[in-house]
Amino acid sequence: MDRILLMTLGSRGDMEPYLALGEELKENGYEVGFCMPEQFRSLAAEVSEHFFPMTHEYLDLIDSPDVKKITGQIGSGWSRISTLFKLLRETKPIQEQLIRDQRDADMSFKPDRIIYHIKCAYPVMAALRDGRRVELLIPMPCLVHPVRELPAIGMGQFNNRLWNKMSYALTNSAMISQAIIGYGNKIMKEWNWAPFKRKEVKRFLLSEVPVEYAISKRLFPQPSYWPDHVKVTDFRERNKSKHWKPSEDLARFIEKYPNPLYVGFGSMINAKPKEVGKALLELSNKHNLPIFINSSWGGIEIESPLPENIFLVKDIPYDWLFSRVCAVVHHGGSGTTHSALRFDRPQLILPHIADQFLWNKLINEAGIGPLGFPIKKFTSALFEEKVLELLKY
Repeated sequence: MDRILLMTLGSRGDMEPYLALGEELKENGYEVGFCMPEQFRSLAAEVSEHFFPMTHEYLDLIDSPDVKKITGQIGSGWSRISTLFKLLRETKPIQEQLIRDQRDADMSFKPDRIIYHIKCAYPVMAALRDGRRVELLIPMPCLVHPVRELPAIGMGQFNNRLWNKMSYALTNSAMISQAIIGYGNKIMKEWNWAPFKRKEVKRFLLSEVPVEYAISKRLFPQPSYWPDHVKVTDFRERNKSKHWKPSEDLARFIEKYPNPLYVGFGSMINAKPKEVGKALLELSNKHNLPIFINSSWGGIEIESPLPENIFLVKDIPYDWLFSRVCAVVHHGGSGTTHSALRFDRPQLILPHIADQFLWNKLINEAGIGPLGFPIKKFTSALFEEKVLELLKY
């Protein structure tokens, strides 16, 4: 029986595609292990008993005020850039520990193959210096392999093909130099592995490692000019509701107010959480609109008592909820976007950062919802206008 180690970093949304793949692999007779941040141990246990933790400090960092300032678009652009460079300096010990944790998982589980997230540096190191068999699973486009019509994630909204091409060169260079060479070469010396050269790693990522883009072809058909070892498959999503049961209050709310609007920003925060909460109350009252609100990490703040046609939670399986709502307002994470798409629900995306702006564009171009606006431009009037537009889809 082949053993496969699934290795991923990030928030809950970065875990789910790997958990879904793990279930699929187990059903096909593979023995599966997970290497994830320690905080996801219980989540991984829903799929496999083989769990190898990465330091909890990574997610602690994501929840820190400095990172929230960046992801929430709080403060001026220059202040966020300054904060980002400070984090890059301060987090080097954490990044190095992540690499060591990833190698420990490999040595302990002894897999025949490693399937990894682009944020994980060790699989590249192991493939190029130890001959390990690795594959890359990416839940979003416009990250490694160039798309002629779109720039790389986080590199603007331009449609100029020359800039688009340059943006991937810049992104790949930064990713390689910082995440793999900058963090990895010191540790490789400890392991008596020869340090990397930039061209070697770039060639591996673009031309050698098998890559699966696990995204919907309805939103992103595979470019005809991509190489044969790169495939767009489809977004993987496991049945999360089988491990969860709705409360009696929630069941009563859905029964009394069928097909409410859903609003939630996942792990994102913003500079106006109370203003967002107030706007939702006003919208519900003005249009007699039942709303299901996921306050999650604090992107929406609402004072009690709530009107009876608003229900507030912090965590819920989307595959249970999205089959019961009329439309979805969210931040534009890949997982939420695909979960709503799975149930053909109209979507309004208020992007906060990174790939969320891309999903906003792709959802609108696919005719699934209106073009949203960045969360930092939030006003009650603009939000009301866009929600009413959404409800007409």
